[in-house]
Amino acid sequence: MNLFTAAERLAAIDRSEITLDAARCLHSHDKFSTCEACLNVCPADAIQADKPPLLDSTACTSCLTCLPLCPSGAFSADDSVADLLNCAARVESRAVELVCQAHPRAETGLSAEATGIRLRGCLAGLGGGTYLALAALGVEQITLRLDACGECLWVSLRGQVERQFNEAKQLLSAWGRAETLRLTDALTEPVERPLWDAKNPPLSRRDMFLLVSRQGQIALARAIENQPAKAGKSIGRNRTRMIHAAAQFGDLQDSGVSLAGMDFAMLTVNDSCSACGSCARICPTAALTIELDEEAHRYALRFSPKECINCEACLHVCMEKAVGVDSAPTAEQVWGPKEAVLLQSGELSRCEHCSALFAAREENHLCPTCEYRRKNPFGSRLPAGMVLPGGMKR
Repeated sequence: MNLFTAAERLAAIDRSEITLDAARCLHSHDKFSTCEACLNVCPADAIQADKPPLLDSTACTSCLTCLPLCPSGAFSADDSVADLLNCAARVESRAVELVCQAHPRAETGLSAEATGIRLRGCLAGLGGGTYLALAALGVEQITLRLDACGECLWVSLRGQVERQFNEAKQLLSAWGRAETLRLTDALTEPVERPLWDAKNPPLSRRDMFLLVSRQGQIALARAIENQPAKAGKSIGRNRTRMIHAAAQFGDLQDSGVSLAGMDFAMLTVNDSCSACGSCARICPTAALTIELDEEAHRYALRFSPKECINCEACLHVCMEKAVGVDSAPTAEQVWGPKEAVLLQSGELSRCEHCSALFAAREENHLCPTCEYRRKNPFGSRLPAGMVLPGGMKR
């Protein structure tokens, strides 16, 4: 297939307009963010570097790759994942082959026992969370078809598909399910097998009877896609799918699996924490939360590892440098805890000068900001978490 034929196939794809909600971008939350997840990826150069990035909708070709890449869910569109999960929940075969809509040989596959499912956009638009969700639905063999990538105008995205595949396989290995996922870049002996369109799966009389027996899987597929977001917080759909799929897997089989390089992190907070709450306020996903009990004069800072996207915003606002980040946590550290981990707790004092609450320290009656101003009368220090116009921090 030449490039002109490939271009015609892409032009025929049912496109879902992608929008960018700049308020959800990490650069809007944190002036010091170094996130570049969506940059240098778009095959049409529709995403331009800025803080936050700029999206040229007229140049976008709806490959959908930016949707799972953004850790805070700033990009949105009607992607193909909900259709895929709904379709997979109805498939009688427990083996599926995933092909993009531009694939020219989608009607044949590796095995006559498998069911092919054709998706809108590129497979890079799925994300590792989708593969975990498919496994949670009971799909026993998930094959990614990359045998036509070299003929596609989106060929530059193949590396993204492989990266997502490797991350998902590593995650699945923690539950002993790594063999669920595989990819192929060549069909030496293609065979005919059923092909379903994810958006419009067939519905025969037999399928109607099967629906009754698969109500549990169908309900789970809908639940994974319809989880309500926390008010005022932003977390990407890819991580949300991971969280709710992992909840179906049971106990870890290999707790030592490393999650390095997957945007997971484990936080620590030392005793210099002032309980200002800046880290919890700036956390885009609500992985960090602080509880202040003014009546009991107590505070508790808690951390949900599975919701942390390793953005390091908490590091940037902590005036006391109390936060530590481990960017290579194990599966046990991230997926083991059933509830948020307690990082720090203690008594609260009220500042004698400004009345702000802060973590009680012996012989210290001023909050950190007032204490600094007392020792440096001709200097200045903004309250914790505040930045000057232009992003400068004092």
